[in-house]
Amino acid sequence: MPGSGRSDDLCPFDRDDLILRFHQTIPSTLPALERIIRRILRVARTMECARGELDKVELALREALINSIIHASGGDAKKKVEVCCLCTKDKGMLLVVRDAGPGFDPKQIPDPTTAENVFSSHGRGIFLMRQLMDDVRFEEGGRKVVMKKAARPRKPGARRPA
Repeated sequence: MPGSGRSDDLCPFDRDDLILRFHQTIPSTLPALERIIRRILRVARTMECARGELDKVELALREALINSIIHASGGDAKKKVEVCCLCTKDKGMLLVVRDAGPGFDPKQIPDPTTAENVFSSHGRGIFLMRQLMDDVRFEEGGRKVVMKKAARPRKPGARRPA
């Protein structure tokens, strides 16, 4: 991908604290999106890095990937999207999605909650990502989104999910 250098540049974080480091490049297709989401959620569920928050993580990840596939790549399977997932049980989950599209300025996306934009068909994905995740940043001219979900402590006496 342009400006990426090494693939490690997508997720340059302290690897000593990580339970899981997942990095994959997928084609810009909806079936590839579904496969990568299932894989990330399966691993996150097993590793408990977003315990009690996986529904929020899933929706935010789905929105980021859909934006990359539809808006940046135009659904062209020859164009690729990089996905990185980092996970620690005590710190939470970090997701990075990067595409090779033209980028955008997230400040230019209208607020979908204002009266004039309520019926607009665009802008809700970014709004949802920001509502569902603890931190959302756009980098590289909007071609890279970095999302964090902090770990929730297990309640005393709570059983591990099956």
